[in-house]
Amino acid sequence: MPKPKSKPKPICPACKRALGSNAECLSCRDAAASSLAREAEDVTPRDVGEKAAAVEGFLASPPWYAKAGPANLWAKLRLLGMILKDYWQGTYRKVPWKAVAAIVAAVAYVLSPVDLIPDFLVPVGWTDDMLALALTWGLVKKELREYCDWKKLSPAHFGL
Repeated sequence: MPKPKSKPKPICPACKRALGSNAECLSCRDAAASSLAREAEDVTPRDVGEKAAAVEGFLASPPWYAKAGPANLWAKLRLLGMILKDYWQGTYRKVPWKAVAAIVAAVAYVLSPVDLIPDFLVPVGWTDDMLALALTWGLVKKELREYCDWKKLSPAHFGL
């Protein structure tokens, strides 16, 4: 039986790279932000606990291709996992639901091996993950700083 043809990745008309993969291109950033917003709309409270556990598992035993990921990615993922876990357990509820949904969507995208640029294409595969993380980080930076204050963590350790 013939293998079904996969859809070609859309190309950004502005920079001619894979759409959503170029952090310097406004069109790519808009496409990535729109994708994150669509994913965040479907987040349910049950997803928060699942993603918090997924982050802990990922950081404890990353796949081979993730070990070559940027160091600041690990610190940021760790902080996002901590805030999701504390939110899920009910120990920290000061973060708005929209911020939680954005974090869950970003974590889901970063942890997924199937995304715009496959992660196993090291180091290029981390480009779209870093872009998704950077967009979310910019959206929830204030909440992350407040969380660090509450948890008595140094925001500088996480790039805040």
